[in-house]
Parts: sequence; structure tokens; C-alpha cells
Amino acid sequence: MEKLNPMFFRINFLISIILFSTSQLHSKNIEIIHYQNKNFVVSEKSQYLPSKVHLLKTNHSNLFFHSNEISKNINHKFLSDDSESLNFQIGGYSKYLFSSYRIQNLSENLIDHTLHSRINLKYFINDNITFNLGIRNRIIYGESVEKIPNYINSISEDEYFYNLKSFIWKEKKSVNLLEIDRLWTEFNFEKIQFSLGRQRIAWGTSWVWNISDLFNPLSILDFDYEERPASDGVRFQYFPTSTSKIEFASKFGKNKKDLSSAFEFYYNVWEYDFYFLIGYHRFRPVTGFLWSGDISDAGFRGEILISSPPQSNSKFSNNTFSNEKRIQLCAVISLDYTFSNSFYIHSEIMYNHIGKTKDIGLFRNDAFELGMLSPSKWNLFYQLGYNLSPLTRIDLITLHNPLDKSFVILPNLSYSVSDNLDLSLIALHVEGDVLDEYSPMSSMFFVRLKYSF
Repeated sequence: MEKLNPMFFRINFLISIILFSTSQLHSKNIEIIHYQNKNFVVSEKSQYLPSKVHLLKTNHSNLFFHSNEISKNINHKFLSDDSESLNFQIGGYSKYLFSSYRIQNLSENLIDHTLHSRINLKYFINDNITFNLGIRNRIIYGESVEKIPNYINSISEDEYFYNLKSFIWKEKKSVNLLEIDRLWTEFNFEKIQFSLGRQRIAWGTSWVWNISDLFNPLSILDFDYEERPASDGVRFQYFPTSTSKIEFASKFGKNKKDLSSAFEFYYNVWEYDFYFLIGYHRFRPVTGFLWSGDISDAGFRGEILISSPPQSNSKFSNNTFSNEKRIQLCAVISLDYTFSNSFYIHSEIMYNHIGKTKDIGLFRNDAFELGMLSPSKWNLFYQLGYNLSPLTRIDLITLHNPLDKSFVILPNLSYSVSDNLDLSLIALHVEGDVLDEYSPMSSMFFVRLKYSF
């Protein structure tokens, strides 16, 4: 057993105390707009505002909380219900996840139990400066820890520049990992926002494959990490008008290949959001064009990204794409629509000009090294959703490779037990041959109980 780190043990104990005490203070259900991927969506529960607030949902981002005056309204006005001088916010959640795995060529099911707790802290130093801290703690007990090779490394691997995580313990069948995945300071001055530290920099307009997110693109299958990984970096945003923005962001990592820097220009016209970006990503210059809007009440989004040929950089001499002389062109088209009875449909298609068409699974790691979201030339996504009742929702998600016929099916049934308690039943089935993109063949089942405060 590895020697325990006393400092992190004390932090872990503090988290438990805070989770209990603050759950008594922040017990109201809150529905707010959460700005994610340049689209406003209703979040499950807000951990920030202590009063019930309802805001209008939109399909695209015609609204920016950019000026100092509006920022103060968002950060302070809603808090004045409890105290005019309140400048400190705390929230988070605790959840239990049961998981059962059946993987090809493995003779038994793997049963795991995960306790996942999170604390989000926000301190308003003054009207212009805000400090943010996010702490994540996971206790995992089960057969995956014992029987899956390099399991402990897989759950702790990241690209952060600073190592802000530690294992409280490592046992034969259990581990406790404590990490700080948010730590940044934000400065607001009239039309300027500047943030420095470990933060979420979310670029892109599509909801599944964000090829233009050079910093930390989404993973649709990582359903138990809603916040998504952050980046150690800097972000500068300037808002010339209420319908335009100029942004620069830079991400630093533990290796030179993790460095990404880019400018993004935003403008809203004809009720559409348009973005143009130019930058440097994993040793290669990139440029892109994005849009988000509606066609007859259906959400219509897209991303186009152009990168220099992999062969142009000697850093990729050992990469299987290193002999590729063509300029890389990637594109994503996304459509979604919600009917009056709450039935929801969503589909996306991703194209990679230099993607592979055979034995796609062999090139997975090399594709990720170049910053590709998939080694395949084509990928498809489908989603169906329906509200069975005001408290119950069912979704069916499918990832499909039309070239090798492999696919992933992910059904999800969620139920709101109470204002702060949610129950989810989730299954995941992977179907494909050994060298296909989605492999090996496996089936998984999850039960998740989540308490938010």
C-alpha cells in the first residue's frame, strides 16, 4: 500500500464535512441557463444560485454575459435575497455509481462501486475579480481496480501542466483519488474578460464532436464527468458590441505537443452565430469556420477545420499518418429538433478527409496524437429522447461507423426523485470486431444516484 499523503487526507476529510454542512444550506432546486459549447441549455441543478431562477432556453447563443454591469447582476444580484454582502458561493454534489461490465474474452462480470463527490467554490474578491476552485474526489471499489491492467493510471492520466492530484490510498481492490480540476481567477473590466489558471475553455458549436475545440473537446461516452476536463491556460475575451466578440486562448500541458493557442472571432447576424478561428494546435497551424442557428425551428450547427498535412512536421515521424501529404479537412454537421410533445431528435455527421477506411481501430492512438477525434473517414451520431413525465426522461444514443459497421448504443432513463436527488439507469453496448473503431465487444450497466446542493 502506498504511503498516505497527510495534506490530501486532511482535504478529503474537509470535503466530507463541507458536503454535509452545505447540503443543509443550499437545498433548493434551481434551473438556470448553463453556457456550454456556445449554446444555452438548462442545467440539471445549479450549484451557484441560492434562489429558484428560471431563464429562457435558446438554441443558439444570441446572448453574452460580457459587460461588467451584467456580470455583477449574474454574480451578485441573485445572491442579495439572503445577504446584501454575500460574496462567497459553495455548491456541488455527491453521487454513487454502480457499474457492471461484461467484456469480450473476459469470463466474468466486473462489478464496481464509485463514490464521487465534488465541491465548487467561488469567491468574489470585488466587483471585477472572481476566484474559482473545483475539487473532485473519487473512491472506487471493485474488480476493475484489481483485474484491469493499468486501471489506476487510466483514471489519473491527464494533460495538465501542474499536478494537482493525489491518491489518498491504493489498495488491491480500491483507490481514492483526490484532484483539483478547477483553479482560476477571472478579471472583468467593462468589455474585457481575462482568466488565468485551470479552467474550462469550451469552443465549438456542435454537441457531440467539437473538432474546433482545440483545448478539451467533449467525449459523449464520459457521461459521469459532467464538468469535463479543464485546461491550464489563459483566456482573453473582448466584446466590441453585444453581438460580437474577439477571443484569444492558450493551453499549456506537460508536453510540448499539448500546447494549443488560437484566436476566435464571433459575430451574430441574420439570427445566426458565426465564428472564425486561426491558431496553432499540436505543432500544426489550423483555421476554422463555425456556425449555429435555426432552420424552421430546428437547430442547425456546423464546424469546419483545416490543418496542415501531418507530413509537414517531423514531430510525427513515428505516426502512421506521417506519410500523409494532403491538407487535413474535417467537418461536422449537426441537426436537432424538439416536437411539441417533447419528443427530441438529434443527428450529427463527422467527416475527416485523411481518415482511414479499413482496420480503423489500429489508428486510434495515432489519430488522437494529432488531435483528431476519430481515425475514421466517416462517423455518425443519432439521438432520440422523450419526457415520459415531468420527472422522467428517456434517451437513446447511438454512435455508428458506417465503414466497418461497428457501433455503440447508450440508452438512459433518468428520474427526478426530489428537488436535489436524481436517479439514472444507463446501459452501454459496444458491437464491433477487433480492428473496428468501436471494439472490443462489451456490455455495461450503470445505476447512478446523485444528490446536488
